[in-house]
Amino acid sequence: MIRISTYMMFQNGQQAIGNSQSQLMSTELQLATGRQINSPSDNPVGAANVASLSTTVSELSQFKSNQGAAQLQLNLADSTMSNFVNLVQDVQQRLVQAGDASYSDTQRAALAQGLQGDLNQMVGLANTSDGQGGYLFAGSQQSAAPFSQTGNSVTYGGDSTLQSIQVSQNRQLQIKFSGDDLFQKIRPGNGSFVSAANAGNTGTGVIDAGSVTNPSALTGHSYTISFAVSGSATTYQVQDTTTSATVASGNYTSPTSISFAGQQVAVSGAPAGGDTFTVAPAPYQSIFTTVANAIAALQQPAQAPAANAQLQIALGSALSSSSQAMDHLTLKQAEIGNQLQQLNSYSTLNDDRTLQTTSALSLIQDVDYAKAASQMAQQQTIYQAALQSYSAVSKLSLFNYL
Repeated sequence: MIRISTYMMFQNGQQAIGNSQSQLMSTELQLATGRQINSPSDNPVGAANVASLSTTVSELSQFKSNQGAAQLQLNLADSTMSNFVNLVQDVQQRLVQAGDASYSDTQRAALAQGLQGDLNQMVGLANTSDGQGGYLFAGSQQSAAPFSQTGNSVTYGGDSTLQSIQVSQNRQLQIKFSGDDLFQKIRPGNGSFVSAANAGNTGTGVIDAGSVTNPSALTGHSYTISFAVSGSATTYQVQDTTTSATVASGNYTSPTSISFAGQQVAVSGAPAGGDTFTVAPAPYQSIFTTVANAIAALQQPAQAPAANAQLQIALGSALSSSSQAMDHLTLKQAEIGNQLQQLNSYSTLNDDRTLQTTSALSLIQDVDYAKAASQMAQQQTIYQAALQSYSAVSKLSLFNYL
């Protein structure tokens, strides 16, 4: 026979009440917080998984916020570049109009005023704010507008640092740009070399922008094309100003294509004896300088034949340089568009991963309310039974039987 002492019965009763109460309170806490795990002791392995998944969700949330900021900046940059391209198209249309031989100096001056407006708007767009106290096209120099304008001279005060933001675990996306790269690092002329007339030319010779016929033969040297007139005969000579060597020569009749060192230019009109033209590698030239040069050319009287020839050369140079600028700007705009496409892809991936991670976190952490409510009802019944049982046992005494 097993003897159970009164002390053991009391201890067992108290333990049963304590266990039932603890389980009931745990279930009540789960229902109150909506979580299965409220302390690491509830489920050590599950708690570790919850901590890891919560960190991932927090990172994904930050990436989502960064993607929103990047979307705003890139949309603004894309819109600004679109407006800038429209202005360049307007410049080209005015330059074509200015080439009309029937236009007077007054009409060309009116076109110059239109170009002045275009130039001012370009500078304004290049100084577009990012909406957060900085500038889109200043690089990392965000305290002041990147471009300053004095008359028609435009200078860049930003830098070439490209600002990026992290939009995924392994991807930084550029959201701000260097105005120097966008608006200044443009090759004028035909993109390889530029042709020009000597300001002292007295004839009506006009040189075009030229073209590259053999890229492998380009030397990077500068050349001078000079003309000589003897009676009714006109000849030309091309001299490499770097080596002082004569690289081409011949008789001239209008028009004539002159080829040398992998490049070709066409000269038309009637150059005077001693007139010269230059052909040199194209340096970087900003779109602002291109427009400013066109304005200056249109403001000059051009009724005299020699002056008109200078004007036609200047307009041809401005048109070819603006075409180079258009190609450059549309390429940069396409790069921004490509970044927007990448951002949309990263945003979709981020949303998918967030959904997967939060679903996995919910399976581990979130409580099943129906199951927990049923469990609490059972635990309350067990707890009440433990209390009643302990109450009954506690009243037992030998004196009741004496």
